[in-house]
Amino acid sequence: MTDPNLLAGRYRLLERRDRAGSTWRSRDELLQRDVTITGIPLPPPGPHRDRLLGRIRAAADFRHPDVITLHDVVALPDRVWLILESVEGRSVLQAVRSEGPLTSERAAEVGLRVLDAQTAAHERGFHLLAGPESVLLTPDGRVVVTGFAIFDATDELRDLGAVLFTAVEGQPPGTGPHTGPRPVDGGAPAPGSTGGFGPVTGGTGAAVSGPLAPLVEGLLAADPAHRPDATTTRLVLRGLTSRPARPRRIRLLLVAAALVLLAGGGTAFWLWSRPAAQPRSATPAPLPTFFAKAPDPCSLISGEQAGRLYLAPSPSKEKTACKWPAADRSAPGSLRNTLEITVVREPEAALAHATYLRLRSRDAKDSRIVSAPADAPGLGDEAYAYQLGNGHSSVNSVVVLRTGNIVTALQYHRFTVPDTGGRGSAGVLQAARWAVDSLRGRK
Repeated sequence: MTDPNLLAGRYRLLERRDRAGSTWRSRDELLQRDVTITGIPLPPPGPHRDRLLGRIRAAADFRHPDVITLHDVVALPDRVWLILESVEGRSVLQAVRSEGPLTSERAAEVGLRVLDAQTAAHERGFHLLAGPESVLLTPDGRVVVTGFAIFDATDELRDLGAVLFTAVEGQPPGTGPHTGPRPVDGGAPAPGSTGGFGPVTGGTGAAVSGPLAPLVEGLLAADPAHRPDATTTRLVLRGLTSRPARPRRIRLLLVAAALVLLAGGGTAFWLWSRPAAQPRSATPAPLPTFFAKAPDPCSLISGEQAGRLYLAPSPSKEKTACKWPAADRSAPGSLRNTLEITVVREPEAALAHATYLRLRSRDAKDSRIVSAPADAPGLGDEAYAYQLGNGHSSVNSVVVLRTGNIVTALQYHRFTVPDTGGRGSAGVLQAARWAVDSLRGRK
């Protein structure tokens, strides 16, 4: 018998990802994978409905590494449900609010990826929503556009200008009235929106700085006649990125060509010199073999590092433990992560080794084990890692390591099951590496 709680007999809606309830974190029970589901109301039969369904069909046939994948469509009499790839990451807006503006070079790389995606989609007959809230930056380095312009086409290059402005300035440009609902969690916006950014009247509404300033100001210009086209935009972005590796002469020619094109459009362009390459760091300081006092666990992870794990920069101290809450408690469950670090100091290394072995033996017997304790080489003098789960809503990734006479336990809690792509275990291992590095040179 078909489960009445499943959409189309296979999709389980788990958690709302917007206030309107049109977008959900979901589970494909047939293929056992996470998906995002968005509902779109259908207009009455006629040209508008036919045009909408045509755009949906074009999006369903489209595949691009920097665009969210439309897996399936479920049609009902009054609406269609889009079954989308589940992408874990933070929007450009969330990222800059948490970690500060991107470098001009990184922003140009993000912009180039978005522009490539926009161009590819346009060639297939539809448009993307690529605003600061609908372009995701993922932990594995992807740049993913999460919105399709199902109802109305958007000014794609102006959307790109808003993404670049937000990336380098740390905040969105001045905006007019929104033409559609904004996502509250960085997930896919409602497909009926136009990207969350309405007209920018009278220019950007805020000052832009750095090498991208002329391009961004041009893209956000109120007068379309003063905006650069896609070819000019691509040349400028390529000239400011470090990839792909090109001969210096070719790269300079690209920037020079962009200078001429931008100047012809009434926008001045100037070039700042690149910072000199930083020398490679010296050999890392050795790890101490003895600590006279237990290190403060709150000092083992910096605020910037916490942000990279979707954690708040300021932890709370509880005796020998330190806890970092989620950076955004209104974010979808896959981003509401927490981290706890506990440090135990023993009088000598031999006793710390005994404590480490006792903990490993205890953890191997835990009934909640998802993956058994296994050696984690390269972390202190000895370390192991494992995972615990409660079976239905969350998973804890744990690393226990010993350095000299201290034992440090790190527990990265994620509100998602299963650990999609191993990101929980990767997160706790990254936190452990940062913690070990912070112990170097201490006494």
